[in-house]
Amino acid sequence: MINLNLKRAFVLSFICILIISGVVPAFSVNIKRTETNNFSNIKYIEFNLSFSYPEIVEYGKYLVIRVKETNYNKYVLYSSDPGKPVLPVNISTFNLKFGSKIIDISYENATAEDIDLPGKIAYCKASYDKIRLEEQNFVFDQELIENKDPYPSDWISFHTGGGLVGEKHISFLVTRVFPVRYYPSDNQVKYISSININISYIEPLKPILKNDGICDLLIISPSNFGKHLKPLVEHKKNQGLKTKLVFLDYIYNKIWYGRDKAEKIKLFIKNAIEESGINYVLLVGGRKAQTWRWSLPIRYSHVVPTEEGESNEKSFISDLYFADIYDSEAEFSSWDSDKDNIFSLWNYTHKDKVDLYPDVYLGRLACRSSREVKIMVDKIIKYEKEPVKNQNWFENLVLVAGDSYNDSNHFNEGKLISEKAIELMPDFKPIRVYANETQDINRDTVNSALNTGAGFAYFCGHGSVNSWSTHYPPNGTEWTSSYKCGDMIYLENGNKLPVTVVGGCHNGQFDVTMRNLIKGFLEDGFQYFSTEKGNIGGFWHPKIWIPNCWAWWLTSQIDGGSIATIANTGLGTHGDGDLDNNSVADYLEILDGWLELNFLKMYGTEGKDILGENHGGTLTSYLHRFLGDETKVDVKMVQQWQLFGDPSLKIGGYS
Repeated sequence: MINLNLKRAFVLSFICILIISGVVPAFSVNIKRTETNNFSNIKYIEFNLSFSYPEIVEYGKYLVIRVKETNYNKYVLYSSDPGKPVLPVNISTFNLKFGSKIIDISYENATAEDIDLPGKIAYCKASYDKIRLEEQNFVFDQELIENKDPYPSDWISFHTGGGLVGEKHISFLVTRVFPVRYYPSDNQVKYISSININISYIEPLKPILKNDGICDLLIISPSNFGKHLKPLVEHKKNQGLKTKLVFLDYIYNKIWYGRDKAEKIKLFIKNAIEESGINYVLLVGGRKAQTWRWSLPIRYSHVVPTEEGESNEKSFISDLYFADIYDSEAEFSSWDSDKDNIFSLWNYTHKDKVDLYPDVYLGRLACRSSREVKIMVDKIIKYEKEPVKNQNWFENLVLVAGDSYNDSNHFNEGKLISEKAIELMPDFKPIRVYANETQDINRDTVNSALNTGAGFAYFCGHGSVNSWSTHYPPNGTEWTSSYKCGDMIYLENGNKLPVTVVGGCHNGQFDVTMRNLIKGFLEDGFQYFSTEKGNIGGFWHPKIWIPNCWAWWLTSQIDGGSIATIANTGLGTHGDGDLDNNSVADYLEILDGWLELNFLKMYGTEGKDILGENHGGTLTSYLHRFLGDETKVDVKMVQQWQLFGDPSLKIGGYS
């Protein structure tokens, strides 16, 4: 029996990931027939897939269809396509030479066999509120029901994208094959036992990118931060990393053709890839003190998952804009395909073409002052020079969690995902700060754990700009005391700094200022100050209020805090319940939970130790798994997952 409990609205899609090579692309594109001038001979890929007879599994009053070859992998792939049926799908992925262009994809399939269904097929509910088993909670897409056409519309679809595998630029191709298609008006499915797929494409005659290796790390900042950044440049060079510091005034003068400052920065990064072969970009700068001006600009995304999300968040910060330079055909990814100056817009009327795959590994030090720049430079240099991973404290893994939701499965989600993190990091000693009947989550319990020192820290629960909290078990309704920005000034962990991952809403929203506070109060009154609103961050210190976001406060603490923090700039999203009834909470298998665990896995299990590559690689893997159904919430997941830190940082330092 399949249990359909999930806080976020997702269609269950069992996946077989057939990795031909590498990772997967982002958005669907139409098959293109391109002139072959300036391209080499046409290339071909042919492969065959065979499928066992479908198994029809009862789930209460509904049915779930399984096909053996599409559900062997450990983690199940979901999509959030509200009102659509739950169907199995097979994904095959290909790495092509960067700039390759798809000419055609064709297939021949076995004769389809009709299978009458003994009941209604399971489908997704368009709600992020608590999904329960009652029949009235499930609503089919009426257009789908009334349409006699099958779902999906074809046996196969494909997607393309351009990004990185290690330090190599790749054009990605993914095919999705559906062994079963649903005919709702007839209440039956059609099944194919095999399919043969033929792909033709053309490669560039010459490499599009030189990859000369003139520069590895590009640091971009306003000129007033320059003298504090020069020691970092020299340190990186001493570690064998070719590093260049470039000031914004130079960029704005050189890239005269960009539409605004943010696009000029992105175009300069593009030139630096093509002329110098850079792999890492460190942006230094955030708001100018407590004003609304920026020392280094940002870009807001406008992906609005109204039917998929908890609330309508009209925009949110996305530094992925500066990292996503190319599409699959090596064309510039502007994030504004209709040129209306609204970037990454996806609503009911329009969808901008956005590639999403990072083409450089990028992080930001959201410094508001020269003092913060100096703090971060000193922390990075000390961390990398001292080979901290040879010290006993580095082996600690701090886990802060509790019972996130009052779900019908009665999971203690935070504890479950933390215990999974421990499995993925077998060489680390867990320090558990779990909310329970004898332990609160507050300044004392969290600081005590962090002060011991740790290689990694993981918070998974609920957040706002200035606070992080969770619930007590067993029912996930009563809040813990929380861990606030003001609590961080009492940290005493010195240079025993963790890489911190935080699951929660708005912990990385680094655009907050004193003016937000005034504006929010004028618009919403005193309710603006509630934790749930989450619009203003900072802390009360005896005589002053200093607004900033939780993640940056933790990162920029002097003589303590973290060496880097990854957090959401917008509304975070975790799974709830166990939709596929595989006895694993969906909290671990999709959305933020998937990102968080796979980032930890890259170091703890796979041994990869460059911060930006692990962050960017996790984004690429997420796109590999979840983007094919083209749902807004998956786009939002990768766009808002912000790295506060040096992307070239060697985790654990240099030996």
